[in-house]
Amino acid sequence: MAEIFLSYRRQDSQSATGRLADDLEAHFGDDRVFRDHEIVAGADFVEAIRRLVESATVLLVVVGPRWLSATDGAGRRRLDDRADFVRLEIELALAARVPIVPVLIEGAAMAGAGELPASLVEFARCQAVELSDKRWRYDVTTLIESLQARFAIDAAATPETRNATSGLAWARLATDLLDLALHPKRLIARRQTGQAGDAASAFVFLCAAILVGNCVLLSAVDIGLVARGSIVEVALGVTAWLLTGLLLGLLAAGLLVGALAVAWHVADRSARYRNVGLVGAYIYGGTWLGLCTGAAIATTAVQLTDPGLLARAVGGLHASMAASTPVAMPPMARLGTAPLHGAANVLLVLGALICLATAVWCIAAWGAFRQALAASRLRAWLATSLWIILLAAIFWLPLRLA
Repeated sequence: MAEIFLSYRRQDSQSATGRLADDLEAHFGDDRVFRDHEIVAGADFVEAIRRLVESATVLLVVVGPRWLSATDGAGRRRLDDRADFVRLEIELALAARVPIVPVLIEGAAMAGAGELPASLVEFARCQAVELSDKRWRYDVTTLIESLQARFAIDAAATPETRNATSGLAWARLATDLLDLALHPKRLIARRQTGQAGDAASAFVFLCAAILVGNCVLLSAVDIGLVARGSIVEVALGVTAWLLTGLLLGLLAAGLLVGALAVAWHVADRSARYRNVGLVGAYIYGGTWLGLCTGAAIATTAVQLTDPGLLARAVGGLHASMAASTPVAMPPMARLGTAPLHGAANVLLVLGALICLATAVWCIAAWGAFRQALAASRLRAWLATSLWIILLAAIFWLPLRLA
């Protein structure tokens, strides 16, 4: 998905928009800049525009002298038409909280709030930039520098720009993580470029998320519960624990995402397993990070109240495994009698809030499946329902047979 979406009106600024698009594509690359003529024939234009705007990093609205007053064949102002595509693009960006930058050309002035439909009033408050014919190169260069600095959009990876953009790597990583937390559908959509590296990037993110989540969990417990002995033995024990956690996490992700891919294929024959897997990797990784953080904080609160609880739990687990008996819950001596106070109380509430926020985030991010597969709400609900039924069957049948 393109990061820069160019919104313009053909009868107002088609020539200037083409010139601007050429300059932006020369710097950022063709795949990072989008114009509406790039939508393939036969596609649902409105649905395609919705997906592209919601996944964009920034919407550049090219405003020429006739942008505000342009009319249709019946003499009605186009902006007053709810079906007008320029109006739709801006409304979608405002609803998705995609940053908007008005680009004024040919001496055009920024529209006032009173001149716009009610749904576009917020557009009048966006800070505009001006591109003048007399200083076009300078103004476009300034715009490009602003896009790089404000939105961390990388230049195309050419030998000339590779070194110049390397300093933006950390800024880009921070921006992506923030975007994943606040706008997961947007970030996930941008990771679907159609290139072979998309799946590899998603898998690397999934592995990194599982490892980081396991490290966060490990930080909340006594290392002695995981490994004992010399420094080398402890290091080997921790490494084995992390790798085991990674393997189990990948198996769990494979089960959940695989079942979801099957459900989507049943609900929509055109759904591609690859797209389901890519989106699932980001959602699973983000959810795991959030749950591990909340669990680690809650575990710290439990440790403050009953320091021996985890040791008893680990001991009971080892004993049960040795005897091949069901795992018994450890006796919660102090936890059941001593009320939570002070820091423990605050940490327990904070851990619960983080887990709740993670659940809300997961529900919000779930829409990335519908966005990536261009599916209707009905098909999305059907696929999710089938997935839940399939998982219930997977976990219930072994218990029933046992």
